[in-house]
Amino acid sequence: MALHHHGRPPVTRDEAKARFRDRGTARTDVAGAARMRPFDKTMVEIVVRNVSTSGFMADCPEPVRIGCSVWLEVPGVGAVEAQVRWQIGGRMGGRFTDPISLEHCEWAASLASPEEPAIA
Repeated sequence: MALHHHGRPPVTRDEAKARFRDRGTARTDVAGAARMRPFDKTMVEIVVRNVSTSGFMADCPEPVRIGCSVWLEVPGVGAVEAQVRWQIGGRMGGRFTDPISLEHCEWAASLASPEEPAIA
């Protein structure tokens, strides 16, 4: 069975899986509340589940149009432009227009630095 996507040549299910696995950048699992604003809508509250220098995956309760541009508030980085690449049910994925630095991303930084022990 071939998958069709907006006038592009058909892609087989196996090819689609291979492309998904070969995203190219490592993902960091996070659970960060964020605000996203599609260019044609009002602000949407989402929960980012993973992030990389090139994109993100999030729980998104609102339908978003595949291919549309959005602004995502990334703590420590600021407002970042991204393109919606897919949405299945309540999950969606976006690709940043320009790569971000995970060193400045507070979601990723909070996982990299261990918490200091409490002083009694």
